[in-house]
Amino acid sequence: MHRKNLKKIFLYTTLIITVLCLTNILFTIYSFPDEINVIQGQSRKLTDSKVLSLELKEDYEKCINLNKNTVMSSLLLSGGNDKGMAKASLMLLGILPIKEITLNIIPDIKVVPSGEAIGVKIESKGVLVVGLSSITDVKGRKCSPAADAGFEVGDKIIDIDGRQVEKEKDIVDYLNNRQNRDEKIKVIVDREGNKHDYSVKPVKCEEDNMYRIGLWVRDNIAGVGTMTFYDPESRVFGALGHGITDIDSGVLVDINSGSIMKSKIASIQKARKTVPGELVGIFYDNDDAYGVIEKNTSFGIYGKLNKKLNPSRIKPVSIGLNSQIKEGPAKILTTIEGNKVEEFDIEVQKAMRQSSSESKSMVIKITDKKLIEKTGGIVQGMSGSPIIQDGRLIGSITHVLVNDPTRGFGISIEWMLKEADIDFGSRLKRASGE
Repeated sequence: MHRKNLKKIFLYTTLIITVLCLTNILFTIYSFPDEINVIQGQSRKLTDSKVLSLELKEDYEKCINLNKNTVMSSLLLSGGNDKGMAKASLMLLGILPIKEITLNIIPDIKVVPSGEAIGVKIESKGVLVVGLSSITDVKGRKCSPAADAGFEVGDKIIDIDGRQVEKEKDIVDYLNNRQNRDEKIKVIVDREGNKHDYSVKPVKCEEDNMYRIGLWVRDNIAGVGTMTFYDPESRVFGALGHGITDIDSGVLVDINSGSIMKSKIASIQKARKTVPGELVGIFYDNDDAYGVIEKNTSFGIYGKLNKKLNPSRIKPVSIGLNSQIKEGPAKILTTIEGNKVEEFDIEVQKAMRQSSSESKSMVIKITDKKLIEKTGGIVQGMSGSPIIQDGRLIGSITHVLVNDPTRGFGISIEWMLKEADIDFGSRLKRASGE
C-alpha cells in the first residue's frame, strides 16, 4: 500500500514537471519574436533554452556570428549584408524547425535627441463628430436628427450630397445655402475605416434661425508637446511618443495637414496627486512652420523639419534598442522655461521586453529635485521628452501616473524609429563599404 502511494506520488510529480516544462517551451516559442533587430557590430542576448536553438540559413552564415556557448545565446554581426537582414530557423532539439526568424541588421543609428518645446497644429481629414445634441425647432419642438439617423461620436463626416467636407464651415454653409433646405441630405461618414451613409433632415433652430442636424464637430486641434528626435541626414523628426486624439471622443485624429512651430514655455501648472499638471506654451499661427507633420500614429507624430529653421541641439547619439533598456538611472531632456532645453535625472524602474511595437516600454520615475520642485513631476506638454541612458537615446516619456505624477511610462525609441520610416537600409550598405 505504501509503495503504491509512493508510485502515485512519483507519477503525479513527473506529470506535473513534464506539463510545466512543455508549458515553458510552448510559451517561449509563442513569445519568441518573428523579427529581431541587431545593431551592426553589437551583440544581442536572446532567451536561454536547453531545447531550442537558432540556426542560420547557409546564405547568411558569413554575416552573423552565432555564439554557441549556450544553445541559444548572443548574436553578433561580423560583416555586411546587402539586404539588411538575415534569415534563421528556430529549432526544437536541433532537429525540428518551428518557425523562420528574420534578423534585421541595422547600422549604429545616430539621431539628435531634442527636448525642444513645440507647438502642434493639425487639421483632420473630414470633420470629426465630438458630440450629439438636441435642437429646439422654430415651433418649439425638441428633436435630435443626427442621433435618430444613427450618427455616433467619433464619426468623420467626409461628404454631404456629393460635396467633399473638409471644415466645419463647409457643413454650416451647405445646410443654410442650398435651394431645398427642408429636404433630407445624404451624409457619408468614415467610422473606424468603414464608410456609412445616413439620410437626415436638417431642422431650423429656434435660437438663431439656422439649419442644423444636432452635431458638435471639430476640424482642427492645437497644443504644446516635446520633440523627441530628428535625423540630421533626412531631417525626419518624431515627437510626443503617443498619438494626437480628440479630447472629447478619444479618437486618433486622421490628419489632412499639420505643422509644428517653435514654442516657448510661459508658465507651469504644477502637478499634484490626481490633478495633472501642464506646461503652458506660446506659439503663433503666423510663425514660420518648424516642420510639416506627415503621420499621426499611436506612437507619436512624424514629419520633416523645415530647412529654414535650425534645431537648437545638433549633437547626434546612438540609439538603444528595446532589449538594451535596463533598470537604473537615466536622464531626460525637456523644456520647462522659455526655449531652454535642460537635462534632468530619472530612474527606469521597470523595463518591458517587447517583441513588437507597444506604447508602454518602461516605467520611469522623476528623481531630479529641481524638476519636481518646478513641475511636481511629469506634466502635460512633456510627452516626447527624450530619455537617455548610458549615452544612448532609449525612448521618450508618453504618460503620467495620475496618482503619482513623479512616475509614468516611456516608449522605446526602437518603435518610434520604426514609425518614422527612415531608410536605414541604404546607410547599412554605406557602412559596409558597398
